[in-house]
Amino acid sequence: MMREIYEILVQASPNQFIHVVEPLGFFLNDDGDKGYIVMEFCSEGDLRRYINDMKRKGTEISDLKAWEMIAQVASSLIQLHANGIIHGDLKPENILLTEEIKVKLSDFGLARQLQEGKDYLTLRAGTKLFLAPELLQYQKGKENAGIIKRMQTTAADIWSIGIMLFELLAQHHPFMNLNEDQDPMAESETLHRIIEQEAPEIPAHYPESMRMLIKSMLNKDSVRRITAEAILAIPEVAANLTHK
Repeated sequence: MMREIYEILVQASPNQFIHVVEPLGFFLNDDGDKGYIVMEFCSEGDLRRYINDMKRKGTEISDLKAWEMIAQVASSLIQLHANGIIHGDLKPENILLTEEIKVKLSDFGLARQLQEGKDYLTLRAGTKLFLAPELLQYQKGKENAGIIKRMQTTAADIWSIGIMLFELLAQHHPFMNLNEDQDPMAESETLHRIIEQEAPEIPAHYPESMRMLIKSMLNKDSVRRITAEAILAIPEVAANLTHK
């Protein structure tokens, strides 16, 4: 599947995947059972480092920069979804930043392409703290969970982005207590909150439209969760799509 993803990215027009890391090559290991995509270098590291740097300096992202990053992330996602690709492992570590602090979506190791006529995949894996609740319900063996709970749609990518953007704005995971981020034993409690509890709101000093957007990304109901197309239609997001 990695080769298929690589071919889609390579064959795309120059402006089609602006906020996805540029593929430079593809090769297999000596045994021919593992594929590797060579990507462009992004000098400013990943979004996790960006968030940690803000924590260390005691600073916050500005409204303008936040809208710019939201627009770039949503743009990259709609480009993937339009080509039938579900990323499947969106998290701060997989969002790279260029020298100009522009977003580049990366790491397609778990990405898969939808079969023609289908709008879902069967879940394989992912980073638990960023998986949508409808997927965690199946993993935890919830009562009455059937195969429908294994259907991973584009809405799962939206949830993951919602968690990631919440972290960018609030500088902590929405479902994790501040004293739990270094405690591996706390993961099961965090997963329980993801499944059962509503997400808190981002800090009140951010614009209401931004707070409502994050809330709509973190809707427990995957059918009612906002789409990438709807995100791009938000005026503040649309206004930042020209800043490439």
